[in-house]
Amino acid sequence: MNNLISGISRRILSPKIYSLALTKERDNLTKCTVCSSENKDFSFRCSSCGSILQQQTRTLDLFSTIYNLWRFPDFAFRRIVIAEHRNYTFLLALFEAIGISFLFLFVTKAGDFVSINLGQLVSMGLELAVAVFLPFVYAFSFLSYFLARVSTTGARLRGFTAGLIYALHPVAISAMVILPAEIAVFGPYIFSNNPSPQIINAVPFYLLGFLEFLLLIAALIFVVRLTMLLFRSRKRAAIFVGIFFILLFVTTEITKRVLVK
Repeated sequence: MNNLISGISRRILSPKIYSLALTKERDNLTKCTVCSSENKDFSFRCSSCGSILQQQTRTLDLFSTIYNLWRFPDFAFRRIVIAEHRNYTFLLALFEAIGISFLFLFVTKAGDFVSINLGQLVSMGLELAVAVFLPFVYAFSFLSYFLARVSTTGARLRGFTAGLIYALHPVAISAMVILPAEIAVFGPYIFSNNPSPQIINAVPFYLLGFLEFLLLIAALIFVVRLTMLLFRSRKRAAIFVGIFFILLFVTTEITKRVLVK
């Protein structure tokens, strides 16, 4: 288990240079080749003469972007942040909200105090995803952008939001792959302790739980990688991650209290 996690960490966190061309491109980001003016790292045009500082991707392809995130994360994140059109961002955020919502139902064992009916639990999970956790993703992006002063990097709010949503894509993968498998095997009891799902069928419970855990760790690592690329400061990156966990804790606690009542 430790070897697998460390392998994922090395793949995502280890410093990589995509190519010599990318290295040169990064070197030109802070200095305009036309007027020699210094610009912010993620600026697309020179603030002095308006010259283009770096190549801008017109549209993002979902699958190739996710593939590049796993192979060359810095290169992929830079393309996402400065892209002109960021396709599938809302759809990806919706599946991430669904993943967070059903993870919330699993952790709180909502079946024990709300309902053990599978249809009602699925309906509740989808409602919470749309009403609570989808706004949470965008609220976190908005708060982080201003509190962590992301604008000082030259990244715009929309580009930063897209980068964050793509960083959390392992949560969406979990919602599309792991969650249906868990519901198929355990039914409503995946959200209950009466009886516990590991008692019903221990092997698939621990196997699916382990895979879900790896995806959550991968999402966290991607978020950290994005913050380090943007800020290049551990202090500001720590503020960013701290905002995420505080906002998530407050959101889940409020939601739990409302459901219990």
